[in-house]
Amino acid sequence: MDVKTVVKNVIKKIFRIIFETILKISAVIFKLFPLKERVCFYSIRNNDSLLENAQSVYDKLDCEKIVLANMLPHSHLLIFKIYFYLLTSKVIVTDDYLKYLRYITLRKEQKVVQIWHACGAFKKFGLDAPLKMKREDEARTHSRYDAVCVSSEYVKDYYCSAFGISKDKIFATGVARTDKLFDKEYIEKTKEKIKEKYNFFNGKKIYLYTPTFREKNNQYIKFDTKIDFKKLSDSLNDDEVFVVKRHPVMKEPYFENNEFEKIYDLTNESVLDLMIVADTVVTDYSSVIFEAVLLGKKILFYCPDFEEYDRSFYISYPDELPGNVVKESSELLQEIRNSQIDSKTETFKNKELFSCDGHSAEKTAKLIIEFLK
Repeated sequence: MDVKTVVKNVIKKIFRIIFETILKISAVIFKLFPLKERVCFYSIRNNDSLLENAQSVYDKLDCEKIVLANMLPHSHLLIFKIYFYLLTSKVIVTDDYLKYLRYITLRKEQKVVQIWHACGAFKKFGLDAPLKMKREDEARTHSRYDAVCVSSEYVKDYYCSAFGISKDKIFATGVARTDKLFDKEYIEKTKEKIKEKYNFFNGKKIYLYTPTFREKNNQYIKFDTKIDFKKLSDSLNDDEVFVVKRHPVMKEPYFENNEFEKIYDLTNESVLDLMIVADTVVTDYSSVIFEAVLLGKKILFYCPDFEEYDRSFYISYPDELPGNVVKESSELLQEIRNSQIDSKTETFKNKELFSCDGHSAEKTAKLIIEFLK
């Protein structure tokens, strides 16, 4: 390492120490401010606005609210703003990791509510999954929760394990964003909106392919679907279309749009909207299966990397899945055409989603208001 690099690293370290010191002093000062009867929504899942789950709860609350929605990394100035609102709001609501809980001490009157962004207990997460940080840091983050909202009584034990907290802090309120799936008017309007926007859907069987991202050693890697999209397009009948919706982390398209006559990449559309119009949902290890089950869709699991996939599950995969598993791309289209509502679907739904009843946002908001009082 040359002298210039060494000096640069030393300067960086000095600035980091200065910043952290100023931040600690600021935290002490912020705690001298009055504690506001306010709900602070914190999210790293989007910039400037909440995603569906948190927004559904936000809309049900008639009280003072503030939104801190910014994807990582955060600027120094933003961190000061986050600290101020975290330390002066009576209730903090988050839908993902809130790393600053490791560094600040809240007042005893403050409450933290975790409205986790995923339904059910499917892939292992939190303390049960491979960790990107020290286990004690992860545990310190989750130990601050006063309430975790989940989709059913059955999954409570899994969330206790993932977050390292006691069962009395887990509340089966349901998952707020699923409420709209029980709204028939919303379902019909969404179908009309999507089919009007994409008129090539009309009169067609729609096969939605929505795989999740892949990681190796906690690092994102490019996913090879092993699908010959040209061959697939040529094999589709005139009344069939194949729609791809990539996970937001997956930036690389599998093909150029308009490259194939009957295959479309609609990654920019809402996965929920696409599921509503789909006849069959094709996925792999993604939690979209929960919404698909609530919508009563046929589900097929296409897992070309089944033997190599290194995330473990809370369920017995694939035995408890609400659909068949196919590993070979050559069999994919025929398996889609043959797919049916699986006999295990009702059992799966009752276990994982029993508290999702169309009133989850209302129940979650009620819990938050109790804390606010």
